[in-house]
Amino acid sequence: MSRGLLIIILCLLFFIGACQSHQIPKGFPATLKKVVSAQTIEVMIENQTYKLRLTGLNAPSWSQKPWGKDAKQFLNQTLNHNSLSIETDLKQQDKFGRLQGYVWYEEKLINEQLIEQGYAIVNLTYTDGKYDQQLLNAQNYARIMGKGIWNPEKPLKQLNSSSQTSR
Repeated sequence: MSRGLLIIILCLLFFIGACQSHQIPKGFPATLKKVVSAQTIEVMIENQTYKLRLTGLNAPSWSQKPWGKDAKQFLNQTLNHNSLSIETDLKQQDKFGRLQGYVWYEEKLINEQLIEQGYAIVNLTYTDGKYDQQLLNAQNYARIMGKGIWNPEKPLKQLNSSSQTSR
């Protein structure tokens, strides 16, 4: 291969790499203690344990079978009790005493991963807007690909009337 061609290829590779958007998470280093549900985890941040609700999504409950169990299992397997990075406000908690935030593991936004794999739907009610478009794109992908709850052969259904509380 000629030296000129090699330089052109290296320049193209550098250009392509430079165009990639690599968001490096800025947050608190945390250790996963436990997956509570498909949208809530227990983490250790600065030697203190917190419950954290993944923001920007709603995941099925246990009673929405098999999706609630599958979503929790996906989160458990993905995080596997390892070191995380958490983007949250440690001073602000929801009405259940949980922090709300974004969870990063191995440079992947876990909130987005849950949605992209069809284990959760987007809920932008309590987000700060930072990753809203990413979350919406992940949901569109899951819907188009028929992943998880979007699978046309076994979609997530509402609870039947016998399992709902009376009004």
